[in-house]
Amino acid sequence: MRRTKTGLALAALLLALQPRATLAASDPAAGDAAAARPIVAEHCATCHQVPGLEARFAKARVTAPAFQAIADDPAKYPEAQLRAFLQKPHFPMGSLILSPSDIDNIVAFIASLRGKAE
Repeated sequence: MRRTKTGLALAALLLALQPRATLAASDPAAGDAAAARPIVAEHCATCHQVPGLEARFAKARVTAPAFQAIADDPAKYPEAQLRAFLQKPHFPMGSLILSPSDIDNIVAFIASLRGKAE
C-alpha cells in the first residue's frame, strides 16, 4: 500500500510539472530575438528574405519563404513545426546544427516580426 501511494505521489508530481516544462519550451519569449540576429544573418538570410538583411538575400536563386511571411502565418508555420525544422539540417544548410538556445532565439526572432510587415 505504501509503495502504491509513493508511486501515485511521484506520478502526480511529474504530471504537475509537465505543463510548465512544455509551456517554457514552446514560449517564444524563452528566446532572445537580438541574439538570433547574427545567426540569421549568417545562415538564413541568403535563402530567406529577412527584414533588415535584404542585401544578403539571393532573390533569383531560392524559393524559401520570407521570415515575415512565416511570422505572419502561424497557422501555416506553427511554432512546433519551426522548431522541428530547425533541429534538422536542411538544404542548403548542410551540416549546420543549431543548439536548443539558438533554436529558441530564432523562434523568438521570427515571433518578433509578427504584425510588423511594411
